[in-house]
Amino acid sequence: MIRGFGIMLIFNPRQAVLLTCRGRHKTVGKEMERDDVVPCFWHSPVSSHPPMYAVFVDKNLMAVSIIRDSGCFVVNFVSFSMVNVIKKAMGVSGEFLEKCDALGVGEASCDKLVDCFRLKEALGWLECEVVEEKEFGDRVLFVGRVLFSHLERDDKRAFHVDKDKFTTTVY
Repeated sequence: MIRGFGIMLIFNPRQAVLLTCRGRHKTVGKEMERDDVVPCFWHSPVSSHPPMYAVFVDKNLMAVSIIRDSGCFVVNFVSFSMVNVIKKAMGVSGEFLEKCDALGVGEASCDKLVDCFRLKEALGWLECEVVEEKEFGDRVLFVGRVLFSHLERDDKRAFHVDKDKFTTTVY
């Protein structure tokens, strides 16, 4: 039997995505433009007309200040073959290094967003402009209006089970 905070496992597995964002962030008292790539396991569509997508981000991550600054983010849907990239992104901060280089992923230009980037390796992506933000406990909810969406190809997706455990679908 699982009780207490362990009960959160009842929601899992959940599809893992990688959020990308670009904006200003203060590091050691100096404000600089930074790129960030962060795994996100809590996300969902919230509206079809207009299309909107919600992501919940740990409020202690650099990505929160970047998204607040830029007002945009990209949801990158990735294949199970990128599980090691997701795991590495879980433990690497982009405050003092170039995160894409550290993760071994490539940046690509967005179709609609000027001040953001997507991952070259993504199966598909949603380019989102923030329309709502709200804090809930240890998370910040960002609701984004989807300005552009694209599915390049389909493949088995990564699903987060717990900590560093992942699974995928049968087909």
